[in-house]
Amino acid sequence: MDQGWAALAGAGVGVVGTLCTSWLTYAAARRQARDQGAVEHGRALRNERLEAYLAFMKAAEPVDSVLHRVAHQDGARAAARNAPPPADVLHAAVEELGTAVDALYKAQARLDLMGPKPVAAQAVNVWSDVRSLRTYLERVRLGMIEGGVPHDEYRTGLEDVVDAVEVSRERFARRAREVIETPP
Repeated sequence: MDQGWAALAGAGVGVVGTLCTSWLTYAAARRQARDQGAVEHGRALRNERLEAYLAFMKAAEPVDSVLHRVAHQDGARAAARNAPPPADVLHAAVEELGTAVDALYKAQARLDLMGPKPVAAQAVNVWSDVRSLRTYLERVRLGMIEGGVPHDEYRTGLEDVVDAVEVSRERFARRAREVIETPP
Protein backbone atom coordinates (compact mmCIF):
# COMPACT_ATOMS: atom_id res chain seq x y z
CA MET A 1 0.00 0.00 0.00
CA ASP A 2 2.89 2.35 0.62
CA GLN A 3 4.01 1.82 -2.94
CA GLY A 4 0.50 2.53 -4.17
CA TRP A 5 0.39 5.82 -2.32
CA ALA A 6 3.82 6.73 -3.60
CA ALA A 7 2.79 5.97 -7.18
CA LEU A 8 -0.42 7.92 -6.73
CA ALA A 9 1.45 10.86 -5.19
CA GLY A 10 3.99 10.73 -8.03
CA ALA A 11 1.21 10.78 -10.60
CA GLY A 12 -0.46 13.69 -8.78
CA VAL A 13 2.78 15.66 -8.78
CA GLY A 14 3.15 14.94 -12.48
CA VAL A 15 -0.37 16.15 -13.20
CA VAL A 16 0.13 19.29 -11.12
CA GLY A 17 3.44 19.93 -12.88
CA THR A 18 1.82 19.51 -16.28
CA LEU A 19 -1.03 21.85 -15.34
CA CYS A 20 1.41 24.48 -14.03
CA THR A 21 3.51 24.24 -17.17
CA SER A 22 0.41 24.54 -19.35
CA TRP A 23 -0.79 27.56 -17.39
CA LEU A 24 2.64 29.26 -17.59
CA THR A 25 2.82 28.57 -21.34
CA TYR A 26 -0.68 29.97 -21.82
CA ALA A 27 0.13 33.10 -19.76
CA ALA A 28 3.38 33.66 -21.68
CA ALA A 29 1.65 33.25 -25.04
CA ARG A 30 -1.10 35.62 -23.98
CA ARG A 31 1.40 38.22 -22.76
CA GLN A 32 3.40 37.87 -25.99
CA ALA A 33 0.25 38.34 -28.10
CA ARG A 34 -0.73 41.39 -26.04
CA ASP A 35 2.78 42.86 -26.33
CA GLN A 36 2.85 42.20 -30.08
CA GLY A 37 -0.56 43.83 -30.42
CA ALA A 38 0.67 46.88 -28.52
CA VAL A 39 3.74 47.14 -30.78
CA GLU A 40 1.61 46.82 -33.93
CA HIS A 41 -0.85 49.39 -32.60
CA GLY A 42 2.05 51.76 -31.85
CA ARG A 43 3.41 51.37 -35.38
CA ALA A 44 0.00 51.92 -36.96
CA LEU A 45 -0.63 54.98 -34.79
CA ARG A 46 2.77 56.42 -35.64
CA ASN A 47 2.09 55.93 -39.37
CA GLU A 48 -1.33 57.59 -39.04
CA ARG A 49 0.22 60.46 -37.11
CA LEU A 50 2.89 60.87 -39.77
CA GLU A 51 0.17 61.16 -42.42
CA ALA A 52 -1.71 63.72 -40.32
CA TYR A 53 1.46 65.74 -39.68
CA LEU A 54 2.33 65.75 -43.39
CA ALA A 55 -1.22 66.81 -44.28
CA PHE A 56 -0.93 69.69 -41.83
CA MET A 57 2.43 70.75 -43.30
CA LYS A 58 0.93 70.57 -46.80
CA ALA A 59 -1.96 72.79 -45.69
CA ALA A 60 0.64 75.35 -44.56
CA GLU A 61 2.49 75.41 -47.91
CA PRO A 62 0.62 78.44 -49.32
CA VAL A 63 1.97 80.46 -46.40
CA ASP A 64 5.50 80.13 -47.82
CA SER A 65 4.42 81.60 -51.13
CA VAL A 66 2.75 84.53 -49.39
CA LEU A 67 5.78 85.16 -47.18
CA HIS A 68 8.06 85.32 -50.19
CA ARG A 69 5.81 87.78 -52.00
CA VAL A 70 4.88 89.97 -49.04
CA ALA A 71 7.55 89.74 -46.36
CA HIS A 72 10.65 88.99 -48.39
CA GLN A 73 9.36 90.68 -51.55
CA ASP A 74 11.60 88.58 -53.76
CA GLY A 75 13.21 90.69 -56.44
CA ALA A 76 12.36 94.04 -54.82
CA ARG A 77 14.97 96.68 -54.01
CA ALA A 78 15.99 96.95 -50.36
CA ALA A 79 14.19 100.29 -49.89
CA ALA A 80 11.01 98.88 -51.43
CA ARG A 81 11.00 95.97 -48.96
CA ASN A 82 10.16 98.38 -46.15
CA ALA A 83 7.02 99.58 -47.90
CA PRO A 84 3.86 97.54 -48.20
CA PRO A 85 3.48 95.77 -51.54
CA PRO A 86 0.78 96.99 -53.93
CA ALA A 87 -2.85 96.53 -52.87
CA ASP A 88 -3.47 93.82 -55.47
CA VAL A 89 -0.56 91.77 -54.10
CA LEU A 90 -1.91 92.21 -50.56
CA HIS A 91 -5.41 91.24 -51.70
CA ALA A 92 -4.11 88.03 -53.32
CA ALA A 93 -2.05 87.27 -50.20
CA VAL A 94 -5.08 87.72 -47.93
CA GLU A 95 -7.13 85.41 -50.15
CA GLU A 96 -4.44 82.72 -50.17
CA LEU A 97 -3.99 82.98 -46.42
CA GLY A 98 -7.76 82.67 -45.96
CA THR A 99 -7.68 79.40 -47.89
CA ALA A 100 -4.66 78.26 -45.87
CA VAL A 101 -6.39 79.12 -42.58
CA ASP A 102 -9.37 76.96 -43.56
CA ALA A 103 -7.15 74.06 -44.64
CA LEU A 104 -5.04 74.35 -41.48
CA TYR A 105 -8.17 74.34 -39.33
CA LYS A 106 -9.36 71.10 -40.92
CA ALA A 107 -5.93 69.47 -40.67
CA GLN A 108 -5.58 70.65 -37.07
CA ALA A 109 -8.91 69.05 -36.15
CA ARG A 110 -7.50 65.71 -37.30
CA LEU A 111 -4.40 66.32 -35.16
CA ASP A 112 -6.64 66.77 -32.13
CA LEU A 113 -7.68 63.14 -32.62
CA MET A 114 -4.25 61.77 -33.53
CA GLY A 115 -2.28 63.61 -30.86
CA PRO A 116 -0.34 63.66 -28.78
CA LYS A 117 -1.53 66.85 -27.09
CA PRO A 118 1.76 68.80 -27.41
CA VAL A 119 1.73 68.35 -31.20
CA ALA A 120 -1.95 69.29 -31.45
CA ALA A 121 -1.30 72.38 -29.31
CA GLN A 122 1.52 73.48 -31.60
CA ALA A 123 -0.77 72.98 -34.60
CA VAL A 124 -3.30 75.33 -33.00
CA ASN A 125 -0.51 77.89 -32.59
CA VAL A 126 0.40 77.64 -36.28
CA TRP A 127 -3.24 78.06 -37.30
CA SER A 128 -3.64 81.03 -34.96
CA ASP A 129 -0.45 82.73 -36.14
CA VAL A 130 -1.40 82.32 -39.82
CA ARG A 131 -4.79 83.87 -38.98
CA SER A 132 -2.97 86.76 -37.31
CA LEU A 133 -0.80 87.25 -40.40
CA ARG A 134 -3.90 87.28 -42.59
CA THR A 135 -5.61 89.81 -40.28
CA TYR A 136 -2.54 92.03 -40.26
CA LEU A 137 -2.24 92.06 -44.05
CA GLU A 138 -5.96 92.79 -44.38
CA ARG A 139 -5.58 95.77 -42.01
CA VAL A 140 -2.61 97.04 -44.03
CA ARG A 141 -4.57 96.69 -47.27
CA LEU A 142 -7.51 98.61 -45.81
CA GLY A 143 -5.13 101.19 -44.38
CA MET A 144 -3.62 101.72 -47.83
CA ILE A 145 -7.08 102.36 -49.24
CA GLU A 146 -7.82 104.86 -46.45
CA GLY A 147 -4.62 106.83 -46.82
CA GLY A 148 -1.53 104.74 -46.29
CA VAL A 149 0.49 103.01 -43.65
CA PRO A 150 3.82 104.41 -42.45
CA HIS A 151 6.65 102.25 -43.78
CA ASP A 152 8.35 101.75 -40.41
CA GLU A 153 5.04 100.74 -38.82
CA TYR A 154 4.34 98.31 -41.64
CA ARG A 155 7.76 96.65 -41.48
CA THR A 156 7.75 96.28 -37.68
CA GLY A 157 4.24 94.84 -37.58
CA LEU A 158 4.99 92.51 -40.48
CA GLU A 159 8.18 91.23 -38.87
CA ASP A 160 6.28 90.47 -35.67
CA VAL A 161 3.56 88.39 -37.33
CA VAL A 162 5.96 86.67 -39.74
CA ASP A 163 8.30 85.75 -36.87
CA ALA A 164 5.36 84.30 -34.94
CA VAL A 165 4.34 82.16 -37.93
CA GLU A 166 7.86 80.91 -38.51
CA VAL A 167 8.47 80.12 -34.82
CA SER A 168 5.17 78.27 -34.42
CA ARG A 169 5.79 76.24 -37.59
CA GLU A 170 9.28 75.32 -36.39
CA ARG A 171 7.92 74.27 -32.98
CA PHE A 172 5.23 72.16 -34.62
CA ALA A 173 7.81 70.44 -36.83
CA ARG A 174 10.09 69.79 -33.85
CA ARG A 175 7.26 68.25 -31.77
CA ALA A 176 6.05 66.14 -34.69
CA ARG A 177 9.60 64.94 -35.38
CA GLU A 178 10.00 63.92 -31.71
CA VAL A 179 6.87 61.77 -31.93
CA ILE A 180 7.88 60.14 -35.21
CA GLU A 181 11.44 59.42 -34.06
CA THR A 182 10.34 57.80 -30.80
CA PRO A 183 10.22 54.03 -31.24
CA PRO A 184 6.87 52.33 -30.62
